[in-house]
Amino acid sequence: MNVEKVDETEDVLKLKLEDTDEAVANALRRAMVSKVPTLAVKHLEVTKNDSGLFDEILANRVGQVPFTIPENMEAEDEIHVALTQEGPGKALAEDMQTDNEEARPINPDTELVTLKEDQDLEFEAVAVLGHGKEHAKHQGGTVGYEKVDENEYLFRIESTSGYSNEELFNEALKVLQDELEEFKAFTEEL
Repeated sequence: MNVEKVDETEDVLKLKLEDTDEAVANALRRAMVSKVPTLAVKHLEVTKNDSGLFDEILANRVGQVPFTIPENMEAEDEIHVALTQEGPGKALAEDMQTDNEEARPINPDTELVTLKEDQDLEFEAVAVLGHGKEHAKHQGGTVGYEKVDENEYLFRIESTSGYSNEELFNEALKVLQDELEEFKAFTEEL
């Protein structure tokens, strides 16, 4: 299989895969979307919420905010997140504080809620690594491909996680390689 970078903008990476088939192309796409671990809030505890949003809606909005992944973060590690905000004004993703400076919102300008005069918001949360196959908030990105010729596919990769587009692709390759090694070991035991 050959991989060639076709085009890259700030948000989108286009790659051409040659000498492969649709099964491999689809496995790569699915791995980028659902098997590469990403960091998002799992549990949120609201201490004070005078905003117009119910706690459950607020929790959903906060849960949809992806974070950068600290180096050497393990699957069982947790990142503690907190926000204390007084109105009037917007509570943004960048207003959330974490106990690890490497973990910060991917899109800091994401609006969580608008607070009016005399409205306050305070919560604590726990962010964990997860996979898109478990919950959509952990999807690695928006990934698609088209068949452009026999055994040739053009990928469009737009990471929405803590990875660059190229890192997302490389992480998906590692995931698939690990799965193949596990499968090989399993079949050798038969």
